[in-house]
Amino acid sequence: MLLFFKKVDLINDKIIQFFKYVASFLLVFVGLLIFADVLLRSAFNKPLIGVPEIIANLVVIIAFFQFAYAVSIESMLRSDFTIEKAGPKLRKFLDLLSCFLGLIFFILLAKSSYSSMVKSFISSEFEGHASFRFPTLPLKGTIFLFSCLTAFTYLLLIISKIFNLKK
Repeated sequence: MLLFFKKVDLINDKIIQFFKYVASFLLVFVGLLIFADVLLRSAFNKPLIGVPEIIANLVVIIAFFQFAYAVSIESMLRSDFTIEKAGPKLRKFLDLLSCFLGLIFFILLAKSSYSSMVKSFISSEFEGHASFRFPTLPLKGTIFLFSCLTAFTYLLLIISKIFNLKK
């Protein structure tokens, strides 16, 4: 059973690491896109069409790509100052409580975003104005899938903490 858990945890970590690097690449892309838009806007009075829509969606996608990584390194909404003051038993309880609350939060987020994602897929939903329309499925799909991945990562962390399995 321990071997199975370690295998699943390793696969999960590989997936998380991959999307951490994808998010880094997208962040560089967003920076270059903003730079190009500002340069073209100021030098030639010709802004790139759709940059605000692309950036607004990519920022959310980048954030969701990194949530599971933040959970895996145990830095997701964590206050070390509070936990450092607690004793070992209270510290373990607070760690488990925060993991459990994170698990519940991301399960609820995945559950609530599922129908919106399906609706977006079925209706081929787009956002934006007439000159540039951005499909909403990548954003809504990312929110659903990475909420599931983050919830799964919290579950692995809870199991690891309960059974004292070190990474």
